[in-house]
Amino acid sequence: MLTYAEWKLNEEKQKQVYEYGCSMAYFDSNEIPRLQKLIDNDDVYTEEGESSYGLESEHHVTLLYGLHHDKINEEKILKTSSDGLEVITLHNPSLFKSEKYEVLKFDTDSDKLYEINKKLSKMPHTSTFDYHPHSTIGYLKPGCGQKYVNKFKDATEQVTPNQIVYTRPDGTRATCAVKV
Repeated sequence: MLTYAEWKLNEEKQKQVYEYGCSMAYFDSNEIPRLQKLIDNDDVYTEEGESSYGLESEHHVTLLYGLHHDKINEEKILKTSSDGLEVITLHNPSLFKSEKYEVLKFDTDSDKLYEINKKLSKMPHTSTFDYHPHSTIGYLKPGCGQKYVNKFKDATEQVTPNQIVYTRPDGTRATCAVKV
């Protein structure tokens, strides 16, 4: 059950405008919220008026960001995104670093995620990133992440995707249930 603050944050995220569409596999997690409670609030990166940062409240793995909404079929994206999806192991806490923040994340071990990304990549899209499936734990201030990588090094969890979400550039969403 979401708290009011989590619900409000989710509502704000849905109102954001993006340049492209994005397909994501959502799941329930017990481990990520447990780890988030161990993160010092002073280490969390936020920006005034921007809800994209902080601790992640919507647990997911991105399948492909950069889909050209005006040139794709949403039903095909949802079907392709959920086709053969399997249990995912979250492990190896690690970081993506930028000048503004560090992304504390779990890596995943699913070859199926790479397959789905490859199929989605055949649809009109723009992406400048190499695909690295992961689940974000939170955004941290520069220099704060490594202590949590060390602290959480033995953390792992198997999660079952339960929903595919296609987020349109205007922030609205199309969803479908996943049966794994």
